[in-house]
Amino acid sequence: MDNLDLLDIDKKKIYDYNGILNQTIDKKQFKLSLEAINFDKILNGGFHSRSIYLFFGGNSSGKTQLCHQVSVRAYQLFLKNQKSILYFDTENTFRPERITELCKYYNLNHKEVLKNIFVSRISSNPTLLLSLKSIKEIIQKNSVGLFLVDSINHHYRFEKGEKEISYSKTKDDFLRILDIINYITKKFNLITIITAQITPNFIEDAFIKELPVAIQYLNHFFSEIIYLYKKQDKKYYAHIVNSEKIPEMRILYEITSKGIKDFKI
Repeated sequence: MDNLDLLDIDKKKIYDYNGILNQTIDKKQFKLSLEAINFDKILNGGFHSRSIYLFFGGNSSGKTQLCHQVSVRAYQLFLKNQKSILYFDTENTFRPERITELCKYYNLNHKEVLKNIFVSRISSNPTLLLSLKSIKEIIQKNSVGLFLVDSINHHYRFEKGEKEISYSKTKDDFLRILDIINYITKKFNLITIITAQITPNFIEDAFIKELPVAIQYLNHFFSEIIYLYKKQDKKYYAHIVNSEKIPEMRILYEITSKGIKDFKI
């Protein structure tokens, strides 16, 4: 398994991880709190390593805010064991100034925090595949504990309609990307957080009116799926749609200069 070229994973096969957990490089699982009681509640106390979380929602629902805040919180958690954060930005929305703003609230040196966040700008799905090809070495060299992709389906959404690229190739590349992410999360004991863009849900009586683009593929890879949406003014909802550990529920939150916080009535 260790000599596996990640790009050579059978693209038609969804990985069986039953044997991988015993081969995990760092077997000690850990948990990361967002420091928002209600939000942590729908995450079973926080983000757990060796788990993959999918957050989907419309513009201004807090997906990228969440990624920035989790990066800063992870830095605090990793101070003792010197782990790093790997951040794949497909939409060019990573903002160092937002990290700096959050660091003031947490009383952290923003320069040190930014040095521990390795940001990779991703311009296409083929670029994402190439980046994932060398990710094993990056994770091991920098002792990565948190991996973020914001967002996973941004390029898929546009490339599936390109005449120059066959839909079959776009789909196969997307499945390979998801397969690799699953593999490295289990193998290297990562907390992996993925965001996704949305499309309307055309089922007439559906409670959730939006779905992630490529939901038919994403469903096979994520055990923790959370829908973020803005209700009104500063009122936002996080709705856990699917989870291995907790029942379906939703909670209120707000987005402040200090990050995502529980909504105060």
